[in-house]
Amino acid sequence: MAVVRATRLPKCSRCQGDLIVSAVAPEDDAHGRPIHMELCPSCDRGDPDRPAAGILLQFFADGGGHDDSRIQEATFLLLQWTEECMAARA
Repeated sequence: MAVVRATRLPKCSRCQGDLIVSAVAPEDDAHGRPIHMELCPSCDRGDPDRPAAGILLQFFADGGGHDDSRIQEATFLLLQWTEECMAARA
């Protein structure tokens, strides 16, 4: 998986709010289409069906995205969120 930093992210497809993360999953869905993943603080906070998204949002809210000492935690949380997104769209 490659990570690319962007200066601008698209708007959330659900609420048109600002996203924290916009990504394409490392695998396509069952129909061969890319799985687009969005982490939105408005839509994903407190969603009982998306616990990994909520934990990742809290990680970023706590400043984890700017703390190099938390890279292993970030990697784990991003992997959990990616798997959650892929399972929801499989």
